[in-house]
Amino acid sequence: MKFSATYRRPHLNLDGYKKALDAHMREILARGIMAWIEAVVAEVPIWSGASRATFIKVAKIIDASVPIGGGPAPFNRTGMGLAASTGESEMDIGTGLYTFTYGTSLPWLIWNEFHNANIDPDPTLFAKLKKPGPYDFQVKGAAAFLHAIGLVSLPKVTPFLQSRRVR
Repeated sequence: MKFSATYRRPHLNLDGYKKALDAHMREILARGIMAWIEAVVAEVPIWSGASRATFIKVAKIIDASVPIGGGPAPFNRTGMGLAASTGESEMDIGTGLYTFTYGTSLPWLIWNEFHNANIDPDPTLFAKLKKPGPYDFQVKGAAAFLHAIGLVSLPKVTPFLQSRRVR
C-alpha cells in the first residue's frame, strides 16, 4: 500500500498588499482632506482673499482648489494669506503615517477664529464684519474630517494570499 499527500502552505504577497494598502490610505486621507476643506471654507468668508488663501497649500495636497474670488474687497491679499500659512502631508507606508497639517499666522484669521470681532474687536480691525466670528473652523473642519474617514476599513487580504506546494 502506498500513501502520498500534498501540503500547500499559505503565502502572503506582502509587497502587493502594502502597495494596495498605501493606495487605499492615500485615498482615505484625500477624502478626509476634501471634507476638511469644504467645512473650513464654509466658515471663513471672502473679503480680501487672505484668510481663505491660507487653505490653498492643504488643497494642493489633493489637487483641489479653494474659492477665493468674488469678495467685496477692493484689493487682493491672497499672497499675504499664502505667505502666512503652511500645509503639508506625510504619507508613508513604512511608518504607517498618513496625515496632513495646516497652520496659519494670519493675525485676523486667528482673532476671528476665537472672537466676535464686532463685539470684541481686534486692535488692527479696520471694518465691521458681516460674519464676525467666532468662526470655529478648526472644530468644524476636524469633525468633517473624522466623519469622512469614520468608516475606514483595511483592504481585503484574500487577493494577496497564494498557496505554495511544499515537497
